[in-house]
Amino acid sequence: MKNKLIKRLSIISALVLTLSTSVLAAGGGKNIEQQVDGVKATLTFTEDKVKTGENKLTLKLYDDKDKPIVNANVNVSVEMDKDSMSDMNMDSSKSDIVQFKKGYKDGEYVGTVKFSDKGKWKVKTNFMASNGEKMADFNVDVISSGPNWFVVGGFLVVITLIIVIAGITKKPPTTNQLGPELITS
Repeated sequence: MKNKLIKRLSIISALVLTLSTSVLAAGGGKNIEQQVDGVKATLTFTEDKVKTGENKLTLKLYDDKDKPIVNANVNVSVEMDKDSMSDMNMDSSKSDIVQFKKGYKDGEYVGTVKFSDKGKWKVKTNFMASNGEKMADFNVDVISSGPNWFVVGGFLVVITLIIVIAGITKKPPTTNQLGPELITS
C-alpha cells in the first residue's frame, strides 16, 4: 500500500511540474507603439524579451479614427544601432527587407525578422496608408538567446522522479528468475 501511495504521489508531482514549466515558459508578448502622421502603429513581439535569432512579430496599423488600415503594403527591416556595433561585423548586423502578410484581423500584419547579435536594434517599418507612404522606427533591445532554465529544470525533475518511481516499484527477483547457480543448495 505504501508503494502505491508513493507511486501515485510521484505521478501527480511529475504532472504538476510538467504543466507548471509549460506555463512559466509562455511569454505575454512585448508591445511598442508609435504615432506617425495620424497613424497608430503597434509592434508586438510574441515573447516578452526579444532574443537573437528569428522573432515573430505583428504590426497593427490604425488611422486617426482608430479604424484598422487594411490592404497596406508592409515592409520591415532591422538594423543594429551604430553605438552597439563597436566590435561586431557590420555586414552581419543588417537584415533583408521582409514583406509582411495580412494577419487574422483587419489592420494586422505578421512576419519574422532575424537579429544576428545582442544589443540595441531599430526595427524599420515602411507601409502604404490611404494618405501616402509612412515609415515608423521602433527601438528594440535584443538579448542573447539561451536555454530556458525553467523548462530544462522541469524536465530534469520529471526524469529524476521517473527513475525514483522505477527504483521503488521494482520487484525483487523471484526464485524462478534466479539462475541455476543460485538455486542449488
